[in-house]
Parts: sequence; structure tokens; C-alpha cells
Amino acid sequence: MGFGAKFRELRESRGLSMAAADEAFGLTRGTCSNWENGFSEPEEELLEDIAGYFGVRLLDLTEEA
Repeated sequence: MGFGAKFRELRESRGLSMAAADEAFGLTRGTCSNWENGFSEPEEELLEDIAGYFGVRLLDLTEEA
């Protein structure tokens, strides 16, 4: 499972819409959608914020499962 699928799973487990997730991380509209659909991935600094927000290890987000 890649980053996008992991992010989607975490986002949905929190009941966040994509728009709410974009807002929570200070992103432009559609950025989370691009991640979830595999068009892009966040910068490394933001990965740390995402891991902290969801209470998971950085490796949990970045390792292929």
C-alpha cells in the first residue's frame, strides 16, 4: 500500500473530507486528492506533520506494505 492509500485510510478514519484535510494541513484545494490518486506526494517536512497529526510513525506513512 502506497502513501496515497495510507493517507486516505487515515483521513477517513478521522471522518475528514478531502477539503477538511487540505485545510488542516494548509494546502491548496485538491492537494490531498492528488496524493490519494497517486499524482503527487507531500514534501518530507509535511510528512512529519501528517504523521504527528494522525499519531502514526513516519515509516508507517512512507514504507510500502
